[in-house]
Amino acid sequence: TTLFRSLQQYQSAKRTKGMTMIKRCDLPSSLAEFDIFASLDADALSDLANRVDIVRPERGELVVQHLDKSDDFYLVLSGQLTAILISGRGREVALGEMQRGTYFGEIAAIGGGERSASIFARTPAELARLPARTLRALIRDQPGVAQVLLGDMVEKVRNLTQRSFELTALKLADRLTLFLVRAGLEQSVLVEGGELRPAPTHAEIAAQVGANREAVSRELSVLAQMGVIGTRRGCITFFEPDRLIQHAHDMGDIDVL
Repeated sequence: TTLFRSLQQYQSAKRTKGMTMIKRCDLPSSLAEFDIFASLDADALSDLANRVDIVRPERGELVVQHLDKSDDFYLVLSGQLTAILISGRGREVALGEMQRGTYFGEIAAIGGGERSASIFARTPAELARLPARTLRALIRDQPGVAQVLLGDMVEKVRNLTQRSFELTALKLADRLTLFLVRAGLEQSVLVEGGELRPAPTHAEIAAQVGANREAVSRELSVLAQMGVIGTRRGCITFFEPDRLIQHAHDMGDIDVL
């Protein structure tokens, strides 16, 4: 499929030169930066660091396979990853992006069963891989870890509920508007002349908004013809961001933030 191929073509790419590798002696301080471990003292962090493996996937590399039986828990030390599902007919749905300070794999680590999504590295990355039994022990023995993890899972449920509503109730033009507004806000470029750079490809946007690449290309062309945005390779420019923001607010109680 389109997104899968665009990621896989970099499977054998060389790691970006100059990328800083985290040393094992620095792991306790790196782990301390994660909210989930904020309640752990220095001894607990050092003990945790001794229980993790450092994994360094290349750009495009598959880290976790959908429906796989593995149950390790991963923390993103550097790089960017994406979670996707691919239907039997090859349609891709992007579930989310992950970067430094985030984590994934908690569902399989806590509840067992098959992996709920595939995870690919969008860039060279460094991950701390934690055995499921170690995460479960932390949840049992460290209330602070359990509290943060529970709060994060609640937030993910809310986000998935909102996404489900948008996919069901909103037309593509509306979903695309929300995507552009959110992306612009996340990068702090939702101002006149602001540039979303590097911009996701049309195939990547399609996976995010539940459409195909051709339909996304048509809708972006409409916005460009209206003078709302400008598009060129690797860049989307916001010419009239207020129109996008107003459109988002006009949809009702949609929280674009």
